[in-house]
Amino acid sequence: MDVQRARTRAGARRPLAALLLAAPLCWASCGRLPARMAVARRAEPSVRAVLEAHAAVRPAPPSAGAVPLLLVADAVGSAPAPEKRPPGASAAPAEVVVSTAVPFAPGALRDVRLIRLRDGRGAAVPLRAKPLAVWPQGRSIRSALVAFRAALSPGERAIYALEYGAPAPPSPGAPGQRADAPGQRADAPVAPGAQVAPGAQVAPGAQVAPGAVLDEALLPNPDGPIAAVLPPSWYAASQVCGPQQPAMDDRRFPGFESGIERGLARMTPAYDSYGVSCSGAHRTYYDGPHALYQRFLRNGDAARYRRARAEAVWYREHELRFSPDRRLAIHVCEKEDWSPSRPLSWHTLRRMLGQGMLDDYLLTGDPAAKEAVVAMGEALRLNLATLTGGKEDALRATERNMAWAMMTLASTYALDPRPDVLAALRGLADRTVAWQQQGASGAFEHDLHRADPSECERGPRGGSPFMTALLVDALMEYHALTGDPRVRLVVARAAGWLDERAITSDRRAFRYLWGCETDAYDDSGTADLNLLIVPVFGAAYALTRDPRWIAVGDALADAGVEAMWMKQPKHWNQAMRGFGRYLGYRAQLPGPPAAAQRSAGR
Repeated sequence: MDVQRARTRAGARRPLAALLLAAPLCWASCGRLPARMAVARRAEPSVRAVLEAHAAVRPAPPSAGAVPLLLVADAVGSAPAPEKRPPGASAAPAEVVVSTAVPFAPGALRDVRLIRLRDGRGAAVPLRAKPLAVWPQGRSIRSALVAFRAALSPGERAIYALEYGAPAPPSPGAPGQRADAPGQRADAPVAPGAQVAPGAQVAPGAQVAPGAVLDEALLPNPDGPIAAVLPPSWYAASQVCGPQQPAMDDRRFPGFESGIERGLARMTPAYDSYGVSCSGAHRTYYDGPHALYQRFLRNGDAARYRRARAEAVWYREHELRFSPDRRLAIHVCEKEDWSPSRPLSWHTLRRMLGQGMLDDYLLTGDPAAKEAVVAMGEALRLNLATLTGGKEDALRATERNMAWAMMTLASTYALDPRPDVLAALRGLADRTVAWQQQGASGAFEHDLHRADPSECERGPRGGSPFMTALLVDALMEYHALTGDPRVRLVVARAAGWLDERAITSDRRAFRYLWGCETDAYDDSGTADLNLLIVPVFGAAYALTRDPRWIAVGDALADAGVEAMWMKQPKHWNQAMRGFGRYLGYRAQLPGPPAAAQRSAGR
């Protein structure tokens, strides 16, 4: 592993106020969503700003409401070949299937038939839907696949209204609306079987938009010619892929927002020019699909969705090897003759990317993503006895070995909540709790020399801050699924160790290794790793509500933003995969939004 030292690059700062220029449009006062909008060089950030202003999503969405759904005919998907037309004939767009996965916060929705859709004129749009996953605690819907038909010309946009929960009275039809299109009119009769929530208040004689038709056989079209995306505030409030803060709301770290985009665009060679590597740098290091989906969730635009989706598909097609019955999946770098009776290699563990594949399924509904998650989880579950038995517990040899294993099993349990998967996941949590308790420092102590002799010639009891951050990320995934109360103390102790013992003497970074007897690593040349590590303080705040953790995290995040370095996909993924979550944690600070943007240490 390369230890990057003495690297600092000032994060370019640009104001984000321009993103909000479009907000005062009439949408908020007219009470209706606009009709189709042509691209016409309209800046994507401005469109997102208007969507945000219109959505007005609260941190916890209510059990009924509506959210704008942006349709973008971006001509990137696999559109059907255009029909030949006589010269001079108008190019009427053909209808295509549009699908998207709609996430919901815990407790917000329990029946997909209570989802409805209206086009830009307020007319009801026939909709099919099925649940993709539920929150294990409470069993409400975590994500639902919805599909419908729409017609947009290349480069065109439209904004629909996706309603959920108790049906609301319909909006009046727009002038010129066809009256001979059954199910399209806002005042059409309620379809047979349409669901009305118990206790819903509907005026006598009023008609409601038909709810979605439950279709368990529904197949997604995630790569079609029209992408459908939701406002980033909706994704953040849903918690579907962890806590988030929309990028346009991040006024505290504008250097991160500009730097992360600039780093991706200017990387040389380009991010997607990297291939599979079993020894050196590779494009999915630190879970590239997960990092790119985190970027999409914070921005909510079609271009970032397409980029994240492409990376997820690339990973499955190039980096996974399935068993003949497709029950098990491992990374292609593992030996060809591997079986569950032989322990997976350390290099393989960190290349089995459960989080990124879970993101892909929850945000697209692609069954190939679920297959990958479950198959990787099953391979790991069957391998646990070998990994943790024998001469060495491989998962306790380094924090990240345990982290990647726990992330994979947590992702599996989110989609396949079998008792044996939960037992395996709890077993890893038990081992992690016991591991930390065996030392007095709060670190997950292990032999640093054993993990990488080239980095520490002697270090029988030490810890790795950046690997610890990965393990805390895994613990928070586990906690979101199970509510295990032990996680609170484990995370708080790890945060205390980072702040008191693993930090450099200038308090600008973390020691690359703590406890190495041959190298104190007391320099801040690795401050770029701060962006991977400070989510530990955000997690500690989320679990304890002690604001001092945010003050500590913000100061170190400032140094991390200054030192951002995007030489390879590894470094970009490292910065992106966790820092958005830190911003999501700190967005929970109490008080008005303006005050919450300022940390206690500023």
